[in-house]
Amino acid sequence: MPQDARILGTLSVQLAAEGRWQDALHTAHACLRLAEPGSVLYLWALHMLACTYVDAGLPQRARPYAQAYLRQAAGNPQLASYTPFVVRAMGHIAYQEHRFLSAFRWYKKAHALFCRQGDHVQAAVTSHNMAWALTRAGRPHRAREVLAPRHAFPAELAYLFDGAMAAILAAEGRLSDTIQRGHEALSAAGRRAHDLVDAAEVALFLARAYWRLREHGAASAWISRAAEFAALQGWRFVDVLHLNERAGGGEVPHAASPRGSANLHHRGCFTTGIA
Repeated sequence: MPQDARILGTLSVQLAAEGRWQDALHTAHACLRLAEPGSVLYLWALHMLACTYVDAGLPQRARPYAQAYLRQAAGNPQLASYTPFVVRAMGHIAYQEHRFLSAFRWYKKAHALFCRQGDHVQAAVTSHNMAWALTRAGRPHRAREVLAPRHAFPAELAYLFDGAMAAILAAEGRLSDTIQRGHEALSAAGRRAHDLVDAAEVALFLARAYWRLREHGAASAWISRAAEFAALQGWRFVDVLHLNERAGGGEVPHAASPRGSANLHHRGCFTTGIA
């Protein structure tokens, strides 16, 4: 039975990496049912469910698994490598619920844990989460301070830095710089399955910048691109628009109809190994 659970856990990670969220969740639930309650594998499955529900844009479903993990994993050194991902998932939950300062506090905790473990890549990724949360909360200057420098991101993830910086520049009213940085973020190749809504958010910042410059055709085109990104990841486009409204938007016309079925969040937090 434990071996079967491990196989299912490995499969759930592979499915999540492909962006097949519902299949990944179904498989992770099967892993949880087979694992011995309280075991490291059982807690790993809780972590996987919490993080994947977040990536699927279902924060209410994610919360009980994240909270159960954090209660049971406290002080267990075998789970130290998974805990920062669950802490970051709590930040994603708050972010999806538009509680941006609460999200920042969770991200800050996760960032400290990643730094403590020497995981500089995840620390950089989490700094981009911190920057987005602060920008959404109307604190772009503080966001600029917490965002790791671009060279701290692996080359294949530099688009995360560029996207966060585009959001900061937009919040500062630097329209031309927003457009330049936004284009850089969206021209990156190899964007991960769970980063497509990140692209949708950036596209909407580009749309707002073009709208303010009275380039309405370009603005409409970027709204359509944002809807396409959201649909590819499974988000309802209206949810991306709502995030932009909370960021002080209003200039961007809500011309695109909602697309996608299940909500899906872009900031992935699953790991690739099983204890």
